[in-house]
Amino acid sequence: MEVRETAACGISKREFAIEFEGNELVNVYRVMHYAQKGIGYYDEGFLEDLLSQMSFIIGAAVFEPKEENSEEDSIRWEDTGIGYVVFFNETEAGKLFQIFNGAKTPGEGFNRELNQKLLNQMLEIAPTQLQNLPIINR
Repeated sequence: MEVRETAACGISKREFAIEFEGNELVNVYRVMHYAQKGIGYYDEGFLEDLLSQMSFIIGAAVFEPKEENSEEDSIRWEDTGIGYVVFFNETEAGKLFQIFNGAKTPGEGFNRELNQKLLNQMLEIAPTQLQNLPIINR
């Protein structure tokens, strides 16, 4: 996994990407599912690494989410063939950080609709990996 700032010439907002290897998508899905429903489990080390990288690369924007309405489809997942990437801008960084951090207090403090939308997008790009994923017990 790698959090990075993407280059965007002529755009005033900073843009970011988080690249995940193919098998890491399962970890992300489990974190987001747990945040939404409080059911199942997730890899705490993976989550801590993700949150740490986001706060280091993006900075204060992850702790102070802006209420500004952004384009509805601007956070998006992409299948690269060897892994998966989620793209987002600085305005959305805090919202995404809150979703991931929401696994610590399931169902609270984040946009549940956005989380569900992202879970659905993940199912669309990797149905064979995620549809029958055991998320309840280890």
